[in-house]
Amino acid sequence: MRETLRTRLGWLHGWLGYGAGLVLTCIFATGSVAVFNMEITRWMQPEVQLATLVPPGALALDAAARLVAAEQARGVSAFITLPSARSPTLDVVHYNGHEFVGARLDPVTGAVIPARITAGGGLFYNFHHTLFLGPQVGTVIVNIAGMALLVAIVSGVVIHIHALVPDIILFRLSAARLRAWLDAHLLAGVLFVPFMVMMAYTGVLVKADMLVPAAPRPARPVQANTPPPAPMPDLTRLPLAPLLAQARASLPGQEPGFILFAPQRVSIFAGDASSAFLTRDHADFTLPEGTPLPASTTATPIARTMQFMHGLHYARFAPPGLRWLYFLSGVCGTAVMASGLVLFVMKRRRQAGHRWTHRLADGLNVAIIAGLPAAMLAFLAGNRLVPASLTGREDWETGIFFMAWALCALHALFQALRGQAHRAWQAQLGLVGLLGASLPVLDLLCSPAAFYTLPGLHMAVDGMGSGAAMLALYARHKLRRQDT
Repeated sequence: MRETLRTRLGWLHGWLGYGAGLVLTCIFATGSVAVFNMEITRWMQPEVQLATLVPPGALALDAAARLVAAEQARGVSAFITLPSARSPTLDVVHYNGHEFVGARLDPVTGAVIPARITAGGGLFYNFHHTLFLGPQVGTVIVNIAGMALLVAIVSGVVIHIHALVPDIILFRLSAARLRAWLDAHLLAGVLFVPFMVMMAYTGVLVKADMLVPAAPRPARPVQANTPPPAPMPDLTRLPLAPLLAQARASLPGQEPGFILFAPQRVSIFAGDASSAFLTRDHADFTLPEGTPLPASTTATPIARTMQFMHGLHYARFAPPGLRWLYFLSGVCGTAVMASGLVLFVMKRRRQAGHRWTHRLADGLNVAIIAGLPAAMLAFLAGNRLVPASLTGREDWETGIFFMAWALCALHALFQALRGQAHRAWQAQLGLVGLLGASLPVLDLLCSPAAFYTLPGLHMAVDGMGSGAAMLALYARHKLRRQDT
């Protein structure tokens, strides 16, 4: 009976794990990097060289309000994001359908910093949450993959629980390839199962309304002669500095993070990094008078629980040390799923030989495990190579990412279907090594002033690229030794 259950769970773990694993490897890889999305955006805008956090002055806030008014006049729903430790500029941004883009201002003088427009770390963040398929379709696919991960984890634990301790103690990297891959998969899986469960559960929970939408509310009757919406008041006459001070008093323990404007009111929201509870508490003021309204806060147990789940998943409250722990745990979670993809193909190749379906799976593995990191590094390198003044350059950067990935996928599938998957592995791992090793060189050559002004930031991003290069070149070396 137990063997039958274990066999059935093995089938579920293998096929469900492989199907969802192709998507989940991409989600975890980009999500790991997206922990530093704001830092990556700063790296990708070397013209912004502010090293310390300075509270925004009245002059800068007034300049930002004028920019918002100009954007609103063009029909663009812009808002203000306030300086933070991770992004020390005062920004006037709008959502372009994928990322928040806009002008960056000096928080003291209010002068616009001539920074290049970039997709920034927002590309990784958006891909992690929606696969770049839009907030509706993409979020549903990611949520389904998250639920599949939870099922795969439970079935995997049941399958391997009887031999888990011996397999971990006898970590056999020098054994046969299949045994070594399985041991690595089990060891990394056991160590990082709590993190993977936490991220999958909170990720599904915070977007649960996309899968199980609430009951629709009855439509309001349409009135004849409905008056047109009120025009936006003149924001240039509204001093924001006093309102910001009042908002801090109305939101005790929470630092203001961004300012939204509506025809009748201005709302100052608490920053996401204020605490582990990611709230949307805000202080409101009437327009154009600036009269304070009652602050809007949520304190019910259910609301606080959901805020905590949001905070755990997005980790915007996390200090640098905890953020690095999130990153490393995410990378190891990615390794668990990537090794599972390789194991799936290796096991079934032994049973069924080199069928075209297994060759196809080999090609998909190469495209995901090696091709995606190559595309991510090409995206970062493209930021330094695409002219800073080019119109629509954020679309060029995004195009570089997807074009590089598509070319890697085509190359991998072509080689794998010919029975030469090992050549695709070696070529694309070598490409990751080349792109990762060249990233610090490009950074120094193209933006030396920014490197010396913010050495910690640039060394961290360049170091991640160099680390990926070393891992890829080591894996390529091992593959070449096994093929000879």
